[in-house]
Amino acid sequence: MTTPRTTVDQETADKFANSWNNVYNPSVYTREQVLDWISPWQPDDIRGQSVLELGSGSGALLHHLATMKPKLLQGVDLGSSVNTAQKLLGNSAKIIRGDITQHQKLLEQLGQQDRCYSIGVLHHLKQPRDGFESLLRLTKKGGHFHAWVYAHEGNALIRGLVDPLRKLVNHLPWWLNKYAVAWPLSWPFLAYSKICCLTQGLTGKHDLPLPLYRYMLWIGQRDFHFHHHVAFDQLVTPTTHYIRRSTIELWLNDDRVIPNSRYIEFRNGNSWKFGGQIKS
Repeated sequence: MTTPRTTVDQETADKFANSWNNVYNPSVYTREQVLDWISPWQPDDIRGQSVLELGSGSGALLHHLATMKPKLLQGVDLGSSVNTAQKLLGNSAKIIRGDITQHQKLLEQLGQQDRCYSIGVLHHLKQPRDGFESLLRLTKKGGHFHAWVYAHEGNALIRGLVDPLRKLVNHLPWWLNKYAVAWPLSWPFLAYSKICCLTQGLTGKHDLPLPLYRYMLWIGQRDFHFHHHVAFDQLVTPTTHYIRRSTIELWLNDDRVIPNSRYIEFRNGNSWKFGGQIKS
């Protein structure tokens, strides 16, 4: 694997590499979580297809996609976590180190794919639109693309409290941030998510006017270690954008995308899933 030239997103990639290279479990996500993130794609949509992940981190998502029997599975990441990913995936996927915004270079290296996706990465780029452009460019004609990003809508608490803290602590050494900042904050995070789950169990209601309620019902199914992973993930990065639906609508209003294939889904009340199909 060759190391690409330094790019505007290198610092972010290096920070996340520190996170992924020291994660408690390289395959930190469950199959159910991955199916949720890539929906409306289904395992049968992956079978026999060439699939590319932009921003593949430790390979935790690719680990699950490999079980769906794609024809070819590849990932691209700018950080040193490509080594962690390749170790996890072995011969089931090819991982290269590269800048996901440099679509022309990636086209020369990998070509276009049947399906191209990016989960939780575009919002950490200096220019998220550049990452979206790569999704379009790297997807074959007639192929499908998909992404998941943090929403501006539904994240007032995170934008008001967590994001200012992120701007202060992301400069710390990763281990200090992870264990001196994210670790103690993970306990009230866990407690609140469990309280929300208990509330839902008692009331039967999946949509109450509590901060991040729907998201807490989702993450409350997981243990402390996963809450800690997510808390550190929020605090480690130097760049985070919270993207409005109107911005995604503008992105999807592209002549290369089949109009009736476009979709936007509000996920857990605080994020967007979106995608479409490239014209043949």
